[in-house]
Amino acid sequence: MTSEPRILPLPDTGAHLVVGADGRPRIRLRTGRLVLVDAPAAALVEALESGAHGERSTALDRLTLEVQERESADALHRWPQEHRDVCLLGTGPLVHDLERVLAAWGARVAVLDPEAAPSEHAALVVAYAEDASGRRRWAELDRLPERGTAWLRVHREGEVVLIDPLAVDPGDPTSVQVAARRVAASSAPASTEAWQRARPLTPGALDDATRALVLARLLHTILAWAQEDAELDRLRTTLWKVVPATGSVSAHTVLPFPAAPRRVIR
Repeated sequence: MTSEPRILPLPDTGAHLVVGADGRPRIRLRTGRLVLVDAPAAALVEALESGAHGERSTALDRLTLEVQERESADALHRWPQEHRDVCLLGTGPLVHDLERVLAAWGARVAVLDPEAAPSEHAALVVAYAEDASGRRRWAELDRLPERGTAWLRVHREGEVVLIDPLAVDPGDPTSVQVAARRVAASSAPASTEAWQRARPLTPGALDDATRALVLARLLHTILAWAQEDAELDRLRTTLWKVVPATGSVSAHTVLPFPAAPRRVIR
């Protein structure tokens, strides 16, 4: 004889007690994993259904504590403590959206004016620039990896949005190197360089679809860094680009190159 299936939320957690047709109690964790519970199903169901009006059982208290410990461990995996401080340099809806989603997943986010000095406690600095004037400090900030701070850059060129490779070590591609690589790869290098250095008018706010794509890519990249994911190596040499006019999204490999030797005048 089978039992009636039951699903009940476990208080003070994001988990649920699930009693299937086999009558065996399992906890469905927030991760989607189902864990068998070593306790009578009827006793747990009764304790959960009685709520605040009944006495909590020892088994339920022990189960709740164990689930809370698992959830705390999951939160640390999602955003490790040593990578929790993130500094955003920039203004506008995209920056505010990024601040919101990073904070929701456990990061400690500080949003500063583009001209401000990044916090010394920041493990990652993310800069957003609408035009060339917003990138004028980037060559200076390219040295952030030398002090152990990760460095990620987002910028617009008209309607096009680009996300530079994530710089973690001093040997990773800098903003200057990425710009130089793009000029070298262009079929019209002089015009490309002129566009990069000029201050063209920005054609209004990003549309919702473009902002969603950019935000998703940023979150994906930052999570890979925070969790030290295996994909991090690829993200450190990948320039990402979205062209709203055609709806195209592309990725391009960008490798660092040695700096030119200093010229000595005798």
